[in-house]
Amino acid sequence: METSGLNLEGIPEPIARSLEIVAQMARNLSTSSTEIRRKDELPLWPGTVIGSLDREVIYGEQDEHAA
Repeated sequence: METSGLNLEGIPEPIARSLEIVAQMARNLSTSSTEIRRKDELPLWPGTVIGSLDREVIYGEQDEHAA
């Protein structure tokens, strides 16, 4: 049985069908990976930047207490 690029010769029919389904699911996931990446983008909110925030500002108080 040769289907969709898989050589399933000698494999029992139920197992061969299962493998074909798994292969199709993998193809579907690989083609939808660009859609998944779009969902991971951070949302943009309207507003203005009122200042900068860096590691020293965030951890400055902790560094003083640790010393």
